[in-house]
Amino acid sequence: MAEWQKISNQFSPTDFMRARRPELYSDTTVIEEPVLDRNQFEFHLDTLTQRKEEIRFEHFCRRLAEKELCPNLLTQTGPTGGGDSKVDTETYPVASSISERWYEGDPERASQERWAFAFSAKKRWRPKVKDDIRKISETKREYSLIYFITNQAVRDRDRAKVEDKLREQWGVDVRILDRSWIIEKVTQNNRWDLVYQTLDIDRPLVKFKTALGPLDNERQCNLEELDRMIEDQERYQSSKYQLAEDCLQSALLARGLGRPRVEIDGRFDRAERIARNRGDMRQLFRILYQKAWTANWWFDDFGELDRLYKVAEPLVIDSEWVWDLEKLVNLWQVGTTWRQVQKTLDDDEIWATHTSKLRESLSRHASNSAKPTSALWARTELALMDLTDAAVKRGGLASTLNSILQILREAEAHPEYPVEPIIQIAQELNRIVGGDKTYDEFFETIIQFQSKRVGKAEEGKMRLERGYQKLEAG
Repeated sequence: MAEWQKISNQFSPTDFMRARRPELYSDTTVIEEPVLDRNQFEFHLDTLTQRKEEIRFEHFCRRLAEKELCPNLLTQTGPTGGGDSKVDTETYPVASSISERWYEGDPERASQERWAFAFSAKKRWRPKVKDDIRKISETKREYSLIYFITNQAVRDRDRAKVEDKLREQWGVDVRILDRSWIIEKVTQNNRWDLVYQTLDIDRPLVKFKTALGPLDNERQCNLEELDRMIEDQERYQSSKYQLAEDCLQSALLARGLGRPRVEIDGRFDRAERIARNRGDMRQLFRILYQKAWTANWWFDDFGELDRLYKVAEPLVIDSEWVWDLEKLVNLWQVGTTWRQVQKTLDDDEIWATHTSKLRESLSRHASNSAKPTSALWARTELALMDLTDAAVKRGGLASTLNSILQILREAEAHPEYPVEPIIQIAQELNRIVGGDKTYDEFFETIIQFQSKRVGKAEEGKMRLERGYQKLEAG
């Protein structure tokens, strides 16, 4: 097991998966292209008033707010400073059939509530925000939220104090977003094109993605086509199930293209929202599973995978269909493995409860003699959980492999038993256990099993791969 520990500590989840499934990741090349860097952008924001670019800044703020907060903003029609309306922009009501297809901002709140926005490049931001909130509140338009966006750097303590005082004084929720928020959203979410379009900045030279690879080119075409279909208000009138499926597929395509995380998460959230509104728990689980899988294997965010496991578990833990539990076992295996690697989580008792629930559910299926194939698969999943425990605890591997061998012998009488996942696990397991005798017997049984299923050609491929692995292991 020492080799497993070495591998786990050496690679992040993203590195680990990319090395094994490179076709799932972006194949776009990287060359030198003009892009603004963070420090230059911060300096540009700080010196806006010296160049008399207040109007450009307001336009930039509205465009950034459309991406990060709410897409439904009215364009300013009056003079600068908000004109007669006292706001620089505000939201307008949007039908839920339209807002449910948004993947940016906060669709549920933004489409129904009335929000006001004030933008300022003045150095003395404190009197400006007080004056703007007063003017907006005195319009009596019953805004539920007012955003004040400034190019100045505001200390967290000062921001919180001013927000609390204005809420108390005017009875409306106030949020102050300063220069650090602007820089964070532009850099982390790759909003540089928006900066160039609105602030008229020359582009210095840094690395930037260019030239789509063949996989990304196909993904890009498919994503553009999907987005056009999703925006079509007539297309899904009688099939919200298909709308959720297409939204899920758009998230997977954006993931494959290496889009910013905020976009990928937004697309997953959109699919989740539609599936939840439909009340289709099985579809909702699949969406949560893919979102959790993405969080871990694309963004190294084990905490998000852990959170989503707890949300997804109740959707399938009592299912009468054992195959619903397969993906939950996948998430459990990742959760258990990276808990051992990171050694940072302190909820062992909570995780033990999740483990117990999953084992009990699988045991219920395993004892169901009326569904022999399902029972075999439930026993397989239990054995795979044992295998994960054996890997992280570095003990008990031989007995677990023998249990799987017995299941495979019984499975020969069940042609619908899915052996492919076991083959993949066996091939990955070789990287860990090397020349273990029990593993050799285990692998030989799988080869013979697969040969009966699909013929000698597949057996030859597996033996060749096994030979390469032994050669690499010395």
